[in-house]
Amino acid sequence: GHWFDGDGMVQRWAIENGRVSHRAAFVRTDKFLAERDANRPLYPGFGSVVEHPRAVTRPDDLNVANISVLPVGEELWALWEAGSPWRMDATSLETLGIQAFEGRARGLPFSAHPRVAPDGTIWNFGYSSAARRLLFWQLDPSGALQRVRVLEVPSTGMPHDFVVTERHLVLLLPPLDLDPEAVGRTQTFLDAHVWRPDRPTRVLVVELEDLQTHFWAELPAQWVFHFGNAWEGADGVIRFDAASAPDPSAMFGSFRSIMAGERAEPAEPDARPLQYRIDTRTQRVEQSLIAEHGVEFPAVDPRRSTRRHRWLTMLSTRPGDAAPHGGLTSVSRLDVESGALTSYRYPDAELPEEHLFVPDSDRSGETDGYIVGTSLDWAQRRTHLNVFHADGVADGPVARATLPLLMPQGLHGRWAGRSA
Repeated sequence: GHWFDGDGMVQRWAIENGRVSHRAAFVRTDKFLAERDANRPLYPGFGSVVEHPRAVTRPDDLNVANISVLPVGEELWALWEAGSPWRMDATSLETLGIQAFEGRARGLPFSAHPRVAPDGTIWNFGYSSAARRLLFWQLDPSGALQRVRVLEVPSTGMPHDFVVTERHLVLLLPPLDLDPEAVGRTQTFLDAHVWRPDRPTRVLVVELEDLQTHFWAELPAQWVFHFGNAWEGADGVIRFDAASAPDPSAMFGSFRSIMAGERAEPAEPDARPLQYRIDTRTQRVEQSLIAEHGVEFPAVDPRRSTRRHRWLTMLSTRPGDAAPHGGLTSVSRLDVESGALTSYRYPDAELPEEHLFVPDSDRSGETDGYIVGTSLDWAQRRTHLNVFHADGVADGPVARATLPLLMPQGLHGRWAGRSA
């Protein structure tokens, strides 16, 4: 009933010696195995209902491990929003089991958008709406738990992503509030939330040193699924970027319509690229528009994580150029300093998925590398893997591999391995 409720399936594309191989496997979560054995849905989802549901005793009963992945050593962690990571073999995609952190951290929410610092440290957050608590995680590069801290807040606001600098962690908490009175009368977690556009989006800035010291600031009501990157100057100013929409209507509307097979009318995406500045001395925040294009899935050179960056890779749609499929049309490179944006527009019969920057291991510049992403070609019923030169995206793919079948459109991916 909702795009976010499908069982997680991981796809592995391997590019080596001039050839491409592909493998896909479902994550064998407890939910997946129980429903497979019962031959029917047993558990409700984020925005879906089932008949005669089985009792839910813990969040991981609902864990579908379907949002993103994180390479950790020789493993790949499949990530959800409200529960534990699921461990997979990075090559075979065999499910190895749930990542059971020790002590009180076992089973706590671990978001699907961890941030990896240049030294390999893994930072993440989680939230519990009913308990009004945020959690902050620090793991070493091997995935071993170093710290988990809890912060009580008035409302969590259903955050999906966050950013980290070398000194701070930043969360935007939108005014999407859990209504306690609605919990008992609604059938899904999503529908128990109320959007309150007259209230601000609260900005939470937390010091990494203790994951407790913090301050609050406010922005106009807005909804952000995904951030690009953040960095902090010697002047104490945090700068970061995001795809910001005026509200979460897509989550309540079109992401359900997709699953019902309802054809969307061509429309321009609501999210626009914004840049934010937080002065940690005055504890004030401001925002500015970078470009007029509709955008989503902003990403940077992973070597620039927590450090100053200039370029964002993202999907976009030029104003007045909506495609018949109603989704994003192009892969783009955005210069956040000048606002200049260069793009390759996919044909109307292809729907692009998230694209990532893959660095050239022999060079260090933000334009030294490739842009890699898939596209769904419904006219030919094929899935394509597309490779662009980072400094020549507008010229189109320099290489393409095509599967002789159509794979479901996914959410997020990660580049892992050596690039050359």
